[in-house]
Amino acid sequence: MNKVFLLPLVLATLFMYLIDRKSLKSAPAVNRWVSRVLYVISIGIWIYGTSTKSSVYVATWLSRFIDMWIPPVL
Repeated sequence: MNKVFLLPLVLATLFMYLIDRKSLKSAPAVNRWVSRVLYVISIGIWIYGTSTKSSVYVATWLSRFIDMWIPPVL
């Protein structure tokens, strides 16, 4: 894994969380969980992207996942 790229992302995510901490405390519980889950997912995507040698990108997986909810073209 390329840890040189992982460290700045983890630091940036931690910095964003520290900045948003005050607004997250006043947000409803559901919004707090959604924010924390998105932070963890972004770190997971970055770890996968820097550790794999394959050409399958996470954006491809996400686009197929999102296509399930998009209505067909008229």
